Parts: sequence; structure tokens; C-alpha cells
Amino acid sequence: MKKSKIVQMYWGRRQFTASAVAVAFLSLLPTWESGAVYGSLPAKTSFAFTGNPGSFEKENLFIPGFYENDSEGLQQTKKITVKGYVADEKGEPMIGVNIRIPGTGTGTTTDLDGNFVLLVPEGTKKLLFTSVGYKDMEVVVKPEMEVKMEVDAQAMEEVVVVGYGKQKKVSVTGALSTIASEEVLKVSTPSLSNALAGQMPGIISRQTSGEPGYDQAQVYIRGIASFGNNNPLVLIDGVERDLNQINAQEVESFTILKDASATAVYGARGANGVILITTKRGVTGKPHITFRAEAAVLQALRLPKYVNGFEYASLMNEALRFSGQQERWTPEELQKYADGSDPYLYPSVDWADEVLHKTSWQTINNLSVTGGTDIFKYYMNVGFTLQDGLYREDPSNKYNTNANVKRYNFRSNIDVALAKNFTLQLGLGGIIQNGNYPGFSSPDIFQAMQMISPIAYPARNPDGTPGGAQAYVGFNPWGRVTQSGYSTQDRTTLQASFGANWELDFLLKGLSLRGLFSYDRYTQTNNVRIKEFEVKRYLGKDPETGEDLYSPVFREEKPLGYERENSANRAIYLEAQVNYNRTFGMHNITGMLLFNQREYVDLNADSRGNIPYRRRGFAGRITYSIADKYLLEGNFGYNGSENFPKGKRFGFFPSGSLGWIVSNENFWGIDAINRLKLRVSYGKVGNDLEFNL
Repeated sequence: MKKSKIVQMYWGRRQFTASAVAVAFLSLLPTWESGAVYGSLPAKTSFAFTGNPGSFEKENLFIPGFYENDSEGLQQTKKITVKGYVADEKGEPMIGVNIRIPGTGTGTTTDLDGNFVLLVPEGTKKLLFTSVGYKDMEVVVKPEMEVKMEVDAQAMEEVVVVGYGKQKKVSVTGALSTIASEEVLKVSTPSLSNALAGQMPGIISRQTSGEPGYDQAQVYIRGIASFGNNNPLVLIDGVERDLNQINAQEVESFTILKDASATAVYGARGANGVILITTKRGVTGKPHITFRAEAAVLQALRLPKYVNGFEYASLMNEALRFSGQQERWTPEELQKYADGSDPYLYPSVDWADEVLHKTSWQTINNLSVTGGTDIFKYYMNVGFTLQDGLYREDPSNKYNTNANVKRYNFRSNIDVALAKNFTLQLGLGGIIQNGNYPGFSSPDIFQAMQMISPIAYPARNPDGTPGGAQAYVGFNPWGRVTQSGYSTQDRTTLQASFGANWELDFLLKGLSLRGLFSYDRYTQTNNVRIKEFEVKRYLGKDPETGEDLYSPVFREEKPLGYERENSANRAIYLEAQVNYNRTFGMHNITGMLLFNQREYVDLNADSRGNIPYRRRGFAGRITYSIADKYLLEGNFGYNGSENFPKGKRFGFFPSGSLGWIVSNENFWGIDAINRLKLRVSYGKVGNDLEFNL
């Protein structure tokens, strides 16, 4: 940090500007009698360093040269000495507790034995005691003080999920964002990716379809970071899975890892960021049953507004006139487009209205139960989702051509403590999804809506058959939705995981082992029942018989066909992890070393594609902190991928980061800002997914 850098700090209405070096190391100096800080101060304001270790007072800082002719600036406030002892809830001495006069920067910290000494101005009423994980306490000043800190349960539990582990949120030096499940549940959507939109900084969500079953969003973290596949890595309970193959009701927390420092442990998979999802687990207590039902009305947004038949024909006439050609429609014909007196020969079709309903329905229902004892904890959830599409139907059909999805989901998480230091975890999850769709795809339907003019032909002829013209054979949007048959799609997802945690304090305090095995399987069956439909052009009525006249445009209607398509894949994941977490006085050190391997097989591919595809890697992390103020972290990932040839499959991806929690310093006296942390990081990550240049 350069000495020329300027830091500004505010106490109420007073502004103090000082060099960053002087501020940063102020609390590290053991003793001083006087000092000089260069900067600008309002007139009649005096400051001075005191002789007490680690203290800094705003009211008595003497700055040579500022008040040479002002005797008031040299006056010293009378002080009293306060001594004390700080203990935790068990009566053990607490190290590094911050003690200061409220609203000022005057303060100190407890020593290794929990003792402190502080000079305070006479008349000081209270002292503020703060420590990470404990409640802030204001205690009446006495010459001899004994303070017992109270644990802040909420702060102690404020940990976040990071790569292959958890950390205190305050000690994290990588770039990440978190969101609780309650915020996600405020958005009624079957696709979890849509619920993340606008919830966290750095997340870009792009939804390109609203069709049931295909309405998931494309999620980017800090934009597009690599070639080819730009999807972030998604881990659900530590296992790579599809973001949309989980019910929002089952989610406990989200963590988004953004920079290289946070994602380096994932090595060749971390370039596009990482999304970590933790599902809910059981808690000690009586069974707690929750039922949640949601209903929503859906509608199409931002549909293009097209001109009607009269406007279209008028504009075409104008264009022909400007180009020196004869107008195509007479005023009488234009009037027929305007008043709709002859809708079959002079149609004015709003294709969006012919194809789409104004609204549709969606319901999401979940029933969950959680509870357990100190030995056995459980969480179970079952759910049902129904989502209807917006496509219109032909009442004469004996089958459904609208898009709709029915989804059934299940999840069960069980924790069993076989011993005080050994826990087993079992997780089961599944989704069964049944979808129904028109014979034409959504892009084909909307393409036809955009291509066909409102006067090309009527949506339906007088006899109910689709209208048409030679120029666009089979492009009738209404026919594509209602007369082209239908298809069904059945998806089944099975997720199973088994984990174990073993605390090895009997060997080395703070040492633990963790293992994880998972098996996932996905199957999909498509039953395609499409057909060709007859298209005729209406010519008007026979002047003699009065019968409707037609010109065949497309071949005769054929019966429903049948085609069956199957696909499946499976993935097996194995992980072994060693962890260490130990506190020595004011120092905390953690370490992690991990091995993992994932095997993926496309079961529907030919013999060549059926070959298992594997990734294998090692990862590690070490963190070190002093007095919850100064933070150091190093990570690495060493990954191998079969996307690359032998000899070039493995890569090393390191990262490092530093952090400084300025608000934990003794000189910090800005009550309006209770947490200020500075951090810097550097790292290297990669992307092993296939791409084409």
C-alpha cells in the first residue's frame, strides 16, 4: 500500500483525512507518547495519540503546526484508568475482544488472559464490548470491570457454503453472494433458474422461452467468461447436477462463487463461476409439517404488435404508389378489410390471438415434514406442479395439443449419528415429469406467426379446414398448433447420495474426514404423434349453386403417425476429503485436501459414445486469520479431463487472497458502518467443456 494513498474517515460531522499507512498500522504500535498525522481538520478540533496500547481518541489528537497559537488545542482532558477481565459464557478468558467508548475510536483489546487496561475521559458512562460470534454489549464504566460475553447464536451460525466446505461469512476473502431459500420462494416458478433473476449481484438470467418444461433461464455469472459452453458449474449438495432438476421448496441456501479465488478449487470447471445449492436437512425436535400451495396466472409478455388487415393493405398500396406502380387494392376492397364484412376473402387476422390464449394457470404444491433426535434427523418433501400452456386447441380433436407439464418431485435427507464423532448422511431425490406439446415446436409456431401477413388467408376456412396459399405451404400458424398432432415427453430423474463425516479429535484436535458417493440417472422418452394436415385456399361462393369453392394447396390430411425416442444417461461421483480447523489464541488456521472423480455415460449413444467419460482431480485450501482482522487464504485445483489428449489432460489452477476487516480495528468508531472489509485476490481457472471456434 503506497503512502500517498488517502483514506477518509468520518465521525459524525467531523472529517479526518490521513495516510493509509498511518491508519493501517496504528493499532499495531505497542506504545507512543505523541504522533503526527498529516491532513486537513476543521478549525478548533484537536486530536492526540494516548499512551495506552492500541488506543486512539478523536478528541485529543495533537497535530504539530495546527494549533501553535491556540492554547485550547493543547488542553488535555482528565482521564481515569479502567481495568477489567472479559470471559465467554463458560467463564474462559476471551482474547482479542474489542473494547471502545461508543461513538469514538478510543479503544483497546483484551490480552491472552482476557485482561484489558484503558484510559477513558472522566465522565465516560459506558464501554462497548464486541467480538465476532458474540452479542455487542454496553457495560457501565467502573474502575474494575468483569464482563461475561453472550453468544450471538445467529452470528455464530452465519456461515456460508464455499468450494468443498463452509466458512464464516466474515472471514471469506473470495467474491461470493448468498441468498436464503425464503427469497427464492417469493417467485412462483417451477424452474429454479428463473427464481435467481435479480436476486444477487453478478447474476445474469436470460429466459428465451415460456413454454412449460422449457421455460428455464440461461444463467451467467459476471457475463460470458470463456469460449464454448458458458454455463456455470452447478453443485447440489456437493454433486454436479442440473439447476432445474430440483424443487425450490427443497433448497436451504444458495451460494454463488464469482472470482478465481473462490472457484480455483474447481480448476478446469471454474471459469464460468459456480452455483452451490444446499438442500434442507432434519433438525432436532418434534415433527414439523409444512404445506405450501401456490397458484399463478400466466400470460405472454412483449408480444409484437402487428398492423391489422386494413393498415397492411393501405401501407402496401402506398409503397406501390411511391415506387411508380399501380395500387393493388381499391378503396372498396380496403373498406372490406376495415369492416370485416367478408372475412374469408378479405381477412384481417391477428395470428397471436388465433394461436394463443390470453392467460393460463400454474399451481405448485409441496408437503414437507422435518424433525428428529440427537441421533436421527430427517427431512422429507413431496410436491406436485401443474403448468398449462397458452396454445389454443381445436374442440373437434380427440387429443390435447396444448403444451402442459405435470411434475412430481420427492426428496428425503437423513442424518444418523452412529457415535458422537461419526455421522452418516443419506439423500434421495427424484422427479417424474410428464409433458404434452403440439406437433410443431414452439420456434416453428412463432416463426409462422411472424411470417404470415394478416391478409394472406383466414386462419380457418368456412368448412373448418386451415386456410392457406401456395407461397407458404403448411405455414398456417393455427394449423401448426391444432392440426399437426401432438407429442408427449416423459422425464425421470433419480438422485442418490451417501456421505460420512468422522471427527478425529482423538488423533489431532480439529482433524476430520469426509466421504461422499453419489449415483444419478436420467431417462427421457418421447412419443411423437404428428401428422400432415390439409390446407385449402378459399375462392368464394359459386354464383350458381352458392357452394363454397376451394383450391387445394396441400395434400390430403393423413392420420397420426407414431415414433418413439429414448435417451438416458448416468453419472457416478466419488469424493474423499481431509479437513483441519484449529484456533490457537488469536490465530485460526484451517486446511482442506480433497480427491474426487466423476464418471458420465451417455446410455443412448452408439458403442463409441457409450464409453465412460471421466474427470479426476485434487483440490486444497489453507486459511489463516489473526484476531478476526487479518485474513490469508490459498487454494488450488489440479484437474484432469478426458476432453484433452493424453499428456495434456491435467492442469494446475492456483489462487490466493488477502483480507483486512477494518471495522474490527480499535480505531474504528463509525457506528453507522458495523462491517468494513478490504480484500484482494488473484487466481487462475479453466474450462474443459467442448467448444467450436
